[in-house]
Amino acid sequence: MVSVQNALNIARTGLQSQEALLAIKTQNIASQSVDGFKRQYLVMYDLPYVDYGSVGVNTSKNSTMDTTGIQIGTGVQSAAAYRIFSQGEAIQTGRSLDTMIDGDGFFMVILPDNTYAYTRVGTFSRDATNTLVMPKTGYTVQPGITLPSTTLKVSINQLGEVYAETSPGVETLVAQLQLATFYNPSGLKAIGDGLFIQTPASGQPDKGAPGTNLRGYIKQAYREGSNVNAVEEMTDLIKIEKVYEMLTKAVKTGESMMSATNGMVR
Repeated sequence: MVSVQNALNIARTGLQSQEALLAIKTQNIASQSVDGFKRQYLVMYDLPYVDYGSVGVNTSKNSTMDTTGIQIGTGVQSAAAYRIFSQGEAIQTGRSLDTMIDGDGFFMVILPDNTYAYTRVGTFSRDATNTLVMPKTGYTVQPGITLPSTTLKVSINQLGEVYAETSPGVETLVAQLQLATFYNPSGLKAIGDGLFIQTPASGQPDKGAPGTNLRGYIKQAYREGSNVNAVEEMTDLIKIEKVYEMLTKAVKTGESMMSATNGMVR
């Protein structure tokens, strides 16, 4: 029949899952001011059950039936950590190379190994060759966009067309920003620096101009803040603390019961 050890094992799995949940919530809270950060939430499943009295089994020759049985769980487990790609706060900066995606999609950058990474961070800079790159990493924005050396002002419209003003009042179209969308963005793998790489779960990127095929539009002189809801995260922290306390109490109760049982045996 059910033993105290079963209860201790269940409590152990619960504590482990709460620790994973705490890590995710802490990351969300710490990333409130991170440009383009997308919050995560943890999905937990219950583990298989042990059947101590089969439900639906006949209990007599008159076809009476056990309608409930005795099914005791074996605990819980962390199943998945989903990332929510809802729109973050639009923050106006007035800086011409700050761009925000209003809607779905990711900017594309090229990594040192010549593979692509994807990001919602659109705070671009110019390197020594006047090429648009990402801050900190210096990764080139794709497709490679190089501005004329005489550029006085940069204008980017909502369709991602990049214009350079090379002399007062004279603008020239120099490039077209591209965006990528995925049928399952939660399947992307985060690698830090606001970057993601594709996986078999995310599927292949659908690349194209902003405003086409359900891709979002570009807002120049804006950056996208995180989509973390601080109040919601703090409320979840309180819940985690309470659940952790209850599970710890269950462990202490189980240990007391085991000690009492061992005393009876002696």
